[in-house]
Amino acid sequence: MAIKYPFGNDEATNTFNVGTASGTYATAAEYGDNVLHKTVLTLAGALPAIAGGANLAIGRLLYTFPAGDIRIHTAALKGVTITQTQGNITADTPDLGLGTVIASGAVATLDGTATFENILTGQTMNNCNGTAENFGVGSTLYIKAADAHTVYLNVADGWAASGDAAAAIGGSVILTWEYLG
Repeated sequence: MAIKYPFGNDEATNTFNVGTASGTYATAAEYGDNVLHKTVLTLAGALPAIAGGANLAIGRLLYTFPAGDIRIHTAALKGVTITQTQGNITADTPDLGLGTVIASGAVATLDGTATFENILTGQTMNNCNGTAENFGVGSTLYIKAADAHTVYLNVADGWAASGDAAAAIGGSVILTWEYLG
């Protein structure tokens, strides 16, 4: 039986069983009811410093789901951008995804650690010069009460020399999910 989401042009704002946006890197608009949710995260801020000239995975906390069991149904990136600030990583094409654990380490892609991209598999960005990207995926991720309830925007690449001190992030992340208690 397919789940019918109560989302459309008349989306109702929801305040029950919602999570918490990071505030610094994302703000949240919550829709749905106390079980079925659509969370729209508007991205702001910057990525952590990128040293450059080497493989590096980094990430930013965007959202924390409420305590309890959660099932994520879909995840989408809408108009997501990475915009270099120093002119060094403009042509880089990093791997960008959503995971329940922050990406770290000397890796050029996110696929070496499943939790770096277990919400949305890493997608290749066209550049780091503000080109808007759209990606989406159906998901069957079930987060048990004892599991990590965090959502990280993760990025990995073999970064160009000199890196970037504060590449800006923008766009939206849209999650549809179910609160199972």
